[in-house]
Formats: sequence, C-alpha cells, structure tokens
Amino acid sequence: MKAVDTNVVVRYVTNDDPVQSPIATVVLGEPCYVSDTVLLETAWLLSSYYGFDRGLLAETLADLIELPTVTVSDRAWIAWAIERFARGADLADMIHLVNARHMDAFISFEKQLGRLAGPETPLPVERPC
Repeated sequence: MKAVDTNVVVRYVTNDDPVQSPIATVVLGEPCYVSDTVLLETAWLLSSYYGFDRGLLAETLADLIELPTVTVSDRAWIAWAIERFARGADLADMIHLVNARHMDAFISFEKQLGRLAGPETPLPVERPC
C-alpha cells in the first residue's frame, strides 16, 4: 500500500487540474493510506485556499475516509474527530486527542477543549491550572 500526499488528496477533492486530478482519482481508486497529518493539511488547504466552510469541509473529509480504498490511522476515531469538528471543535485538537488516546490524559490550557471534545472523548482532558 502506498501513502498519499496532501496535493494528491486535494486534486482528487477539487478536481481542479486537468492533468493531475484524473491521476489523483486513479491513485485514490487503489488501496492507499492517508495519514492524520495529511488530513490536517488537507483541511487547512481546503479551508484557507479553496474557501470550504466547516460543514462542507467536514462532509468532504468524512466522505474521503469512507472511500473503500482509503486507509487511515483509525477510521472510527478519525470519524469521531471529524464529527466533533463539524460541531465546532478544532480539527487539530481532536486529532491530537485521537493520537493520544492510549495515554492517561491530555493536558491543555485551552478552556473549552474538554467541552468541545464531548463526553465520548478518547481520553480525559485536563487543565493544569
């Protein structure tokens, strides 16, 4: 299995390049791995450069990880992170929680992180002060 870069995912999603987009479609049509960092960078690029709003971005990411050929670190937890993002959380924070899920707790100064993560967070969120 091959891992794909953000530019491949973005060409697939946006279909905005007559040469690269069809190639990206072929690449994502084969078994491939999309890392958490590629998902984060994709979200940033689609939001900042392409103007995707939160709803469209969450839907696009959810559709991407549901492609039968796409493997991610943990489909259920990444879907949880995207769902929390759709409800107002920061996507990077939610992916941080997912990646730290085997730890005892996640420590952050962010006041709203625990609330935004919700009751089904993969680990407790603690504030050090």
